[in-house]
Amino acid sequence: LVPGFHKYLPQWTIEHENLLSQYGLCSTFNLFKESVVPELYAVACHISSRAGSAILWDQRTMHGSRANNSLRPRYAQFFKMFPAEHPAMTEKRAENRRNGILTKLRAVNINPETDLSFLGRKLFGLEQWSD
Repeated sequence: LVPGFHKYLPQWTIEHENLLSQYGLCSTFNLFKESVVPELYAVACHISSRAGSAILWDQRTMHGSRANNSLRPRYAQFFKMFPAEHPAMTEKRAENRRNGILTKLRAVNINPETDLSFLGRKLFGLEQWSD
């Protein structure tokens, strides 16, 4: 994790515009080799955690993981969240998100009405947040 990177993302993007040709504009996952961005590797912090821990960061912060060279598997679960009233959460986007989540839940036999808590339904966007 590169602390504070989210504050410099717009400027960094401009300064590294040449990476667009290699990585694309809207890629969902990019792997930057140390030789490409040595300045980020130099200031990156290693974060250790115990099983069951949660690590939270701003999604604009450069982050990643090193190869797992141990014999023990490493599991991770990623969540992307932002406030329901965020300008990026248009009604169409919220509807697409709800439909996508419902499809995934049903594919693994999860009934959102009976298998999720009220808070779970709210977090998945299946229930409205109220004041």
